[in-house]
Amino acid sequence: MYEGVIGRYGDGVRVLAPVTVATFESAYRHMAQLGDRFGLVIVDEVHHFGAGLRDEALEMMIAGARLGLTATPPRDATVLARLLELVGPTIFELAVADLAGGFLASFDAITLHLDLSPDERSAYSALHSLFSTVHREFRRLAPEAGWADFTCYAARSPEGRRALAAWRQMRGLLAFTQAKRHALRSLLERHRSSRTLVFTADNDTAYAIAREHLVMPLTCDIGRRERDDALDAFRRGRVRTLVSARVLNEGLDVPDADVAVVVGGALGEREHVQRVGRLLRPVEGKRATVYELVTRDTIEVGQAHRRRQGLVARRSAQL
Repeated sequence: MYEGVIGRYGDGVRVLAPVTVATFESAYRHMAQLGDRFGLVIVDEVHHFGAGLRDEALEMMIAGARLGLTATPPRDATVLARLLELVGPTIFELAVADLAGGFLASFDAITLHLDLSPDERSAYSALHSLFSTVHREFRRLAPEAGWADFTCYAARSPEGRRALAAWRQMRGLLAFTQAKRHALRSLLERHRSSRTLVFTADNDTAYAIAREHLVMPLTCDIGRRERDDALDAFRRGRVRTLVSARVLNEGLDVPDADVAVVVGGALGEREHVQRVGRLLRPVEGKRATVYELVTRDTIEVGQAHRRRQGLVARRSAQL
């Protein structure tokens, strides 16, 4: 067991030791001092690499032994190929469902299918028609292309830019529909004695929920001290509900939460797994409940299906 000094790079601290922990940003900035010092590098949340951003940090390291850890491995073939170069192949993988009841708390995942109001449906249909006309033509021309390719294509024409605007408006409309508003009110009442996390697709929805239910929002606008105070109050039971768009997705520990309501999401499978993971720290006798609010006959149906793939048991390993 190593008993020496632990080095640290991050938050203004630069201490180099045989075993050193660094944030992504600090490692990148100081790779000239760090890159030739270590034979082993362990990359937590390795899914942040492989798409180009900060990849050169791993390129500049001489470490021959490399281990990447993540709860949300990327599915994109291009990103996986890049990670193979930077870190190595996938050697073992289990999903959240494989670990529930042992390393993670057991949980129930409940999807509530909701309807749009007549006015909402009319507005949604008009926006969807505007978007899908351009998107179908793009898919015909480039069936293997991804969303980023479509946004570049659409940005080149007035029709494409209107399609992208319609997409954003659709997402805004679906973020907090009348049915979601009523369902959330009912769920918060049903679980008023629980410690509940509410996840939204954007900050505007988080603030709307905070005002309507007088609960604490955690967003990128909330300072670190206020955020830490809110999390402490939540752990002590003085605050029983938190609402967040992104801040709680990754890295923050909220083990006392036992109910989550996913009102909306924006980033797909990885975001969903990270959100569910906020609830699953094992505690004796704990069984968490995750509600997902999905609007029927909208783009949310397919998105919700893809998000849940990260929770499906795999029971497989690649060695």
